[in-house]
Amino acid sequence: MIYYTMMPEELMFPCVEDDYRKQSVVEINGVQLLVQQADNAQYEIIRILSSDPRHYLDSQLCPGQKITMSISIN
Repeated sequence: MIYYTMMPEELMFPCVEDDYRKQSVVEINGVQLLVQQADNAQYEIIRILSSDPRHYLDSQLCPGQKITMSISIN
C-alpha cells in the first residue's frame, strides 16, 4: 500500500517506546543477535546482525526462536 501524504512519517506510523526498551543486542556463539525480552530469563530472537550467510542457516538462531539466558551485571 502506498500513502501519498504531506504528513510526517512519525504521525502516520508512531512507534511504541516500550517495545524498544525490551530489546538488546547479545552475542551467542560469536553471532550478534537483536533479542527482545519475553519473560524473566526468556528472550526471543528478533534479528540476526551478521553478514555471514552460514549464520542465517543455523536453525538455533532463527528469528522467533526463544532462548534462555542468564545475565550477570558487574
